[in-house]
Parts: sequence; structure tokens; C-alpha cells
Amino acid sequence: MMTVPQKKYFCKRIDEITTEKVNKLKDVTGMSNKAIAQMGLANGRVKYPTDIKKVHKAIDLILGDGKDVHWGNSRLGDIDIKAMLKGFDDYKEELRLKQAEENNDIVNQRNKLYSEATRIKDVAMFGSEEAAHAMLKDFIEWQVK
Repeated sequence: MMTVPQKKYFCKRIDEITTEKVNKLKDVTGMSNKAIAQMGLANGRVKYPTDIKKVHKAIDLILGDGKDVHWGNSRLGDIDIKAMLKGFDDYKEELRLKQAEENNDIVNQRNKLYSEATRIKDVAMFGSEEAAHAMLKDFIEWQVK
């Protein structure tokens, strides 16, 4: 039977292992409009418009509106991407959804880690010492899926 200090240390150790595993699960980070445009052009999902007059019109609209345009959601510098690159908005939305799905998977994996850590702590506090030590050993090697 573990003593109270041993149980406290055991739980602290579980917390350390959990923190280490959680820190390895990195959130997927967003990409800049420039990076999205470059990647989309490289893989053929985003294309230059076939009519160069549309590009000229977009530039004229930006230059002629008298507003000071700053970086925004659909802008590359001071020029609106929509008029410059066909398929950019759809590709950007596809990447956003993919990123959200990947981040959701990471959150689910973290929740599994926390749940397993709590289960091991419960066994350590209320179950057998041997079972708790076996679970700790398995938890150290456990890979979240």
C-alpha cells in the first residue's frame, strides 16, 4: 500500500508525463495569404486569371478609390486577391476547414491524455498499488491515436 507522500508523488509524476505528452501535440498554425497563394499556385489549385484586363481593373479600383488599404482577410498587400487569383477564396476556406479539423483532432487527443491520467490517478488513490504502477508504465509508453 502506498503512503500519502508516495501517492502525491505518483500523481505529480502522472501530471508531469501528461504535460510532456500534451506539449508534443502542437496546434496547427494558420498561414498568411501570401503563403496560401504560393502553395495554391504551386499545386495548381489557384490560378492566374486568363483575362489580364481583370487584373488591370482590380489594380485600378484599388488605386483609384482614394482609401488607404491595409492588410485584411482577402488582401495581398494593398491589392484584393479575389480579382488576382482564381480559386484563392475556395482554397483558403478548404485550408481553414482542414486546419480546424486537425486542431479538433489534437484537442480530442489531449482530452484522451487527461482522461487516461485521471483514470490512473484514481487507481493509485483507490485501487491496488501494483495495478497503478503497471498503468503508469503503460502510460509512459502510450501513444495517443
